[in-house]
Amino acid sequence: MFTLFLIGAPAWVAAHPGDAVSLPAASLAGNSLRAALPELPLATLLVLAVAALGLLLHRRAQAAHDRYLALDGQLQAERGARAEAEAALAGSHEVLCRLVRQQESVREAERARIARDLHDELGHRLLALRVELALQQAAVRGTSAVLFDKLSQAIGTLDAALRSVRTAVRDLRPIAPGQSLRQAAERHVAEFARLHGLDYRFDAGLASEGGCDPESEVVLFRVLQEALSNVGRHAQASMVRVSLVEAAGETVLRVEDDGIGPGGSESATGRGRGVDGMRERTAALGGRLSLEAGRRGGTVLCATLPARRLAPSD
Repeated sequence: MFTLFLIGAPAWVAAHPGDAVSLPAASLAGNSLRAALPELPLATLLVLAVAALGLLLHRRAQAAHDRYLALDGQLQAERGARAEAEAALAGSHEVLCRLVRQQESVREAERARIARDLHDELGHRLLALRVELALQQAAVRGTSAVLFDKLSQAIGTLDAALRSVRTAVRDLRPIAPGQSLRQAAERHVAEFARLHGLDYRFDAGLASEGGCDPESEVVLFRVLQEALSNVGRHAQASMVRVSLVEAAGETVLRVEDDGIGPGGSESATGRGRGVDGMRERTAALGGRLSLEAGRRGGTVLCATLPARRLAPSD
């Protein structure tokens, strides 16, 4: 059979010249395909690996985006909660300031009532008793030296009691009707310096007429009283300077001494109830209070209030 194939092959080639030529080409194409077949799985794996990596990166990006959205939502919620808390705190602060102002108003009204009672009742009765004792003293003049001396002592005691009543009335009603804050403050500083044996300096840039509202004037005077009281009890000072001025729409009270400084006592450091009360009063009117060491020693207290003016109709 193989012999027949060898004999018949030339005849078949002669009869089919194109097919005879194409045989080697087909044989070569088959060889190339068989050579490329081992490379196909590697390319497929590479494409699959790239696709898997892309899918993984996409999932991670999606997860990161979801986390971002969750954190952003949490942040917005926290911001909203903080805004609500700040609004509630501001409302509470306003309510607290209003309560402090009301309390201070009630306190000052009660002080005014007590001052009236002391002046109109106790003061007048003591004065009438003094007049009666003076008449009795005049009646026994030259008749009984012992009784005259006893009446003199009684009159002296009554004079001291009358001075105490006047001082109490003045403290309860610091700013008398028709008197300005500047006048009341200067009088109080001068009296304080005299009683404690201190030198003093008083500077005021306020007009003598009452321009600030009475509530602010009373608060500033009470702060002055407490500040000078601390100077007298704790500062061990020899000099006190007080200034009361208006600047940039604010009324500023400044009390400075040359004593041992704010570290010398508990009250001076601001932990005492007196300083806390001053801070509460000034804060209730939208002001502020500071307490610090002076540049050359001593203590400097500064109270600042908005310079609210009375309306013309008031």
